[in-house]
Amino acid sequence: MFQLGLSSRSWIRFILSAILMFSLGAASSAVASDVRFTSGRNALKIPFRLYNNHIYLRVAVNGSAPLWFVLDTGAVNIIASKHARALGLKLTPAGQAVGNGEKTQDMFTTENVSFALPGVTVTRQKFAVLDFENLEECSNELDVDAQGNMIKRQRSRKGDERQPFDGVLGDEIFRLFVVEIDYAAQVMNLYEPKDYKYNGRGEAVPLEVRPRWVYVRTQLASSKGGNVTGLFMIDTGNMGALLLHRPFVEKNGLLPPDNESTPFEMCGIGGGSMARIGKLESLRLGSLDVKSPVTLFSQARDGNLIRTDYDGLIGNAILRRFKVVFDYSRRVMILDPR
Repeated sequence: MFQLGLSSRSWIRFILSAILMFSLGAASSAVASDVRFTSGRNALKIPFRLYNNHIYLRVAVNGSAPLWFVLDTGAVNIIASKHARALGLKLTPAGQAVGNGEKTQDMFTTENVSFALPGVTVTRQKFAVLDFENLEECSNELDVDAQGNMIKRQRSRKGDERQPFDGVLGDEIFRLFVVEIDYAAQVMNLYEPKDYKYNGRGEAVPLEVRPRWVYVRTQLASSKGGNVTGLFMIDTGNMGALLLHRPFVEKNGLLPPDNESTPFEMCGIGGGSMARIGKLESLRLGSLDVKSPVTLFSQARDGNLIRTDYDGLIGNAILRRFKVVFDYSRRVMILDPR
């Protein structure tokens, strides 16, 4: 039995994933961007902070002091509205954003933005601009362990213990580079794709690379529904292990009974959305089996979590078990167990 012990107030689940209802022009953005490495054709050992299963990088925007950006395969490049305005960026209204909440949120875009990481600078980028205050507050109310189990704090982090959340480096960076993520060492390497050659012993898992986001088709095992196959987005902006969309859960009879799951209120872009949290027997990635992944079974009535064009998200609580290489140019994700 999997039980978290729900308090009188529904626990809050923070999931960044921001599938936005507009196009930043993925292909044209990648072609037009100017990439400058400090030396050679790569940028190595870029440090990051792995906090609550999110990858936080120090990123300078238009020559600013470093800001804290989350690395997210499931979002576009985003900068918090307070920083966009402080930097004097020109904002253009761009309609509404939809994330894992059930409401929409106003958004803007800004163009000709540069960002810099240690060893590399990328110019001529387009960013979405969103208000992140609620998301930052939500993330600072949780403690999440390496498996994706979550504990609601009695009080939100304050002062120096808070983790700022200033923006997102999203899908665009994964299309510009081969990205190696070493979760154990908390470093990232970026390579020019045409020069890259993998020499390790990890397993290459085929990726379905769409105009936005990347997916794997794989198998889940459940004591209720047996073995089922689904299409899942790879989402480094998701602090959990596995999240299943409501139609997929209902179609395959995967929802655990009440004594084996706990109600959860998720929060993300677009506000709140209900789910139950429990476990499946396993998730298969290539020939690798992830046993007993902590799983969110969506109960959403609206928003991204009722979509049927894909079936759910695989997040960092699973990915961090490996050294991961994202090579969109060759349509593979390489998993090297740690």
